[in-house]
Amino acid sequence: MTRPWATLLERVTRPEYIGENRCLPCTVLNVAVATVAAVAVGAAVPVAGIVLFVVAIGAIWLRGYLVPGTPSLTKRYLPSRMLDWFGKSSEPTPIAELQIDRYLKETGIVIEDPVADDLVLEPTFERAWRRECAAVGVEHADRDALAELVGLPPSELEIRWHGDAFVAVVEGERIGQWESRSAFVADVASARLLEERVESWDQLSLAQRSEVLGALRLFLERCPTCDGTVNFEQAVVESCCRQYDVVAATCEECNDRLLEAGV
Repeated sequence: MTRPWATLLERVTRPEYIGENRCLPCTVLNVAVATVAAVAVGAAVPVAGIVLFVVAIGAIWLRGYLVPGTPSLTKRYLPSRMLDWFGKSSEPTPIAELQIDRYLKETGIVIEDPVADDLVLEPTFERAWRRECAAVGVEHADRDALAELVGLPPSELEIRWHGDAFVAVVEGERIGQWESRSAFVADVASARLLEERVESWDQLSLAQRSEVLGALRLFLERCPTCDGTVNFEQAVVESCCRQYDVVAATCEECNDRLLEAGV
């Protein structure tokens, strides 16, 4: 392909809306609009209808959208049930608190604090976790740590960064995601300790482990990488098609997001 054509494609393409970032409901809506428009035009001039449809599909493929303001349209007009069909539920699946709380209590990782009338980390585990976080944070071998966490060879793994967040990918399939490197460091460190201390840890599936590790981040008071204070607040997170409330944990020093859990 000549350079002028390549430059034109670069200008037209919107990477933030295509590939793994492509929104399926928005794509379906745009294809439906393109189809209706092409049929209407094609009823009068068949060739023009075909050309219009091809151009429209090309635009959707390269840009993600054909109709301006598609995310706003899907939020406003597509019913929640339809979004659920595409895996775009109105809010993220909340952590199964009762089951995970029970698991963490039974394994001795968290204990009841009669003074605070709440669950807290078992003191020796908390100290060990902070030491392990400090060790993982300076390793700078994220691919190897990820391989250890998911039980796959490093050569099969790919890390894709999206701002401060990143996802783990195997053969094009997403297998995990973290809000920040600090969240990842916390998970790697706690997974190492749980493997050492909890006999049943190896019996959990990868999805179950992920839930447990995510729940443990609710107990973080200091950032795993910079030791800054962790602040918890309720926030509104906006996806392509929805807005939903979450409990968010953020480091006040480095501003790393450590957790987002649906409420």
